[in-house]
Parts: sequence; C-alpha cells; structure tokens
Amino acid sequence: MLHILADVGGQIDLHELAHRLHLPIDDLLPIVEAARLLGFVEVKEGDLILTETGTDWLKADILKRKEIFLDLVIQIPHIARIVAALRSTRNKTLPMEFFLDLLDEHFGEDEARRQLQTAIDWGRYAELFTYDATTGMLQAEE
Repeated sequence: MLHILADVGGQIDLHELAHRLHLPIDDLLPIVEAARLLGFVEVKEGDLILTETGTDWLKADILKRKEIFLDLVIQIPHIARIVAALRSTRNKTLPMEFFLDLLDEHFGEDEARRQLQTAIDWGRYAELFTYDATTGMLQAEE
C-alpha cells in the first residue's frame, strides 16, 4: 500500500486506493489504521497521505526498516505493556492468556484476540519478544 501511495505522489483518495488494490473499502480500513498507528500515513478528508516516516521506511533497507519499525512499535501502548510485563518476570515469560485477560477488559473477546495477534506479530517482527504457539507463551527478547 505504501509503495502505491509513493508512486502516486504521496496522496490518494481511499476509495481510489481500494480500487487499485482490488479490495473492498472495509478490508482496506484496518490496513490504513495500522499504517496510521505506526505513523506511516495520515488520513485527511478521505485522502491517505504518506508521511515523512512512511517515506523513510520505504527508502530504507531491511535492517533500517526493522530499526524504524522497532522505534515506532514500542510506543504503542499495548505493545509497551506486553514488553514491560514480560521484562518484569524472573524468566521474562508469560502466557498469552494473561494478555488476553487484560485486553478483554477493554474489548470484547474477538477484538481482544485480534488486538493481541497484531501485537504479537508486530512485537515478533520488531524482535521485542518471541511467541511459541505450541505452549502459548511469550518471552522477552534479550
């Protein structure tokens, strides 16, 4: 999505972007929200606008992209809480259910699972923690 946005000069109508990606607008909106949350884009009056951070990320090599991503993702409250909780334990490990219970207080069960899965994916990519699907355990990276 960011590549298309850069190719069209850094700004595009959301409906036009959905058309170019062959996605219903409802399927595009969570992607846009994730990019906005990370600071890669802004949304103004129905247009998606590439930010300087988004441009920097696009121009970077894979190692620099991971570095940029880490700097952004650690500022997201859910992820910061996961990292802090993991680091506060003796073995730096907690079960996924612990975090689901915390999120379930603010969201419904399905949304809590979706939020946690996104946090796990992003945290793993940023190398903040690992997740073992077999045991359901998260562990802070060194």
